[in-house]
Amino acid sequence: MAADLARIHRSAFVNARPWSADEFQHLMAQPGVHVRAVPGCFAMGRLVLDELEILTVACAVEAQRRGLARQVMLSLCEASAVLGARSVFLEVAADNVPALGLYKSLEFEQVGRRSGYYQRRDGTQCDALILRKSLT
Repeated sequence: MAADLARIHRSAFVNARPWSADEFQHLMAQPGVHVRAVPGCFAMGRLVLDELEILTVACAVEAQRRGLARQVMLSLCEASAVLGARSVFLEVAADNVPALGLYKSLEFEQVGRRSGYYQRRDGTQCDALILRKSLT
């Protein structure tokens, strides 16, 4: 599974360093880490106490714009709520318009900003927006 996640991540994140299969394997072995996936798309989060942190969401280029990211995000949030999650948060690049649209449609709200958080392959930096949503 880790190799599939790495392949999808590499396809989706062309401006940033993609995560390797070893990194995914390491993450999935950690307590509280959950993955929801459909062919070509996945969401990975870590549940700590009553808070779900979305670690990454990725859709391969050929799977984008089909509602799959919404599907896996809803599945991950619902499963985490059953396990006791009361809120969910994530960080997203300020220039990632498709992701921002998705998160807005899922009723996430911006609660913070990290200047220059993401380092791009071309050496430029991009702010991260911190978004949060209540699950209760």
